[in-house]
Amino acid sequence: MNDLSSNPQRPAAISPVHGGLVSAQGVDLDRLEPIDTQVQAWTTDNGTGVKFVEARGLPIVDIVLRFKAGTTQDTALPGLASLVLYMLDEGSQLHTATQQAEQLERLGAVLEKQIRLEHATLSLRSLSTHALFDPALALFTDLVARPAFTADALAKIKCQLLRHNASREQYPRLRARSEAFRHLFSGHQYGNPLGSTQQGIDQTTPEDLKRFHQRAYCASNLDIVIVGDVSVAQAQAIAQRISQALPQGWSAIELPTAAPAAGTTLNVEQPGASSAVLIALPMGVPANHPEYQAMVLANEVLGSGIASRLMNELRHRRGLTYGIHTRVNALSAGGLFSAEWDITPAYVEGSQELVVTLLREFIDQGPTQAELQVARKQLAGQLLRDVAQNKHLAALLTQITYQRQPADYLATRIERLARLTPEDVRAVMQRRLDLSNAVRVSVGPRAEQQPLPATDQ
Repeated sequence: MNDLSSNPQRPAAISPVHGGLVSAQGVDLDRLEPIDTQVQAWTTDNGTGVKFVEARGLPIVDIVLRFKAGTTQDTALPGLASLVLYMLDEGSQLHTATQQAEQLERLGAVLEKQIRLEHATLSLRSLSTHALFDPALALFTDLVARPAFTADALAKIKCQLLRHNASREQYPRLRARSEAFRHLFSGHQYGNPLGSTQQGIDQTTPEDLKRFHQRAYCASNLDIVIVGDVSVAQAQAIAQRISQALPQGWSAIELPTAAPAAGTTLNVEQPGASSAVLIALPMGVPANHPEYQAMVLANEVLGSGIASRLMNELRHRRGLTYGIHTRVNALSAGGLFSAEWDITPAYVEGSQELVVTLLREFIDQGPTQAELQVARKQLAGQLLRDVAQNKHLAALLTQITYQRQPADYLATRIERLARLTPEDVRAVMQRRLDLSNAVRVSVGPRAEQQPLPATDQ
């Protein structure tokens, strides 16, 4: 890597985080102190934001590229954004798809890609040895910046995407989530959770791919995270090398705020031995809003882990389900708070009523101090696990960049959680969640509904 050279801007402020850990054993989560690891941030000459952590413990480099090129950017041809991402490793102007795959395997490098509503990400994990890393980075950069978009490859990827979408609709939990999004965000870009339609996929041409790539995969529409066995100067050169290879001068549109939707009940009949059930509530709290951490704590108390309130009531006391979990999904233009579980089809309605009752009690009364203390320890432990592994740390930095969190977010997160009281959490829940707007979704076989069985305790 010694031949990497550039003259990007000097890194901006640095923040201590709990990174570079080999083990969290022996750490007192009630007295968590920042560990001397630094997150450095800067912007390349081409407008790409960069975050970097130097981690010398392993000879590995993790690079994550996050383009604001999610499925919400392609409403004219729903499916275009997904097709562009999936076509990137189907050949470039220098290499065929087979050559790309063979070279990555020979170099011991791993490429991953993922698309969501608001962004598309590509990641490279490579050994840091110059003889292996430099050709891996060159291949990665070529793949992202100069895709071939051939007609034959597009026809293949179209078939694969259509099969993937059909498969998702047959999976009860994913279908339930999709139905909730379609109702809560009807008329908004979020209202197509699959991110594509058959018509949009069928109509997309190689020229459409090229135009979308030229806009959305440009340096000013990109954030880069680098974690691993490289110096600051090398990380600067890596980021500059990638951003210089990309198109220039475009930024993603800002999405309009999603309008509130009324509550409803949706039952999707589908064969199976059990039903997937979901209750979703609109939640207009962006991830960088001061009230978001209270929602995170509430989520931890209600439905994260074996000792959560909902798990205790539905699994331990009643034996209704193997697991029930809550989720906080914060998007830039809206979001939702949801609970989901699998259950015997005859208990769908009864379990929904029970969960709504438990949510109402929690909103009215809030958590106990003991519950918050457990939740904070769980979140602190998760943070330690994430920053202890380079790949997880890279993913975490990518997430907080997407969420537009402040520079000191990692270093101060546990402290800010510790300041929240049960009254704070209750007040935020009462302001932000309205059970009259709950969307109840079930996916499974039709069955005559029965009262819930008596509790075991």
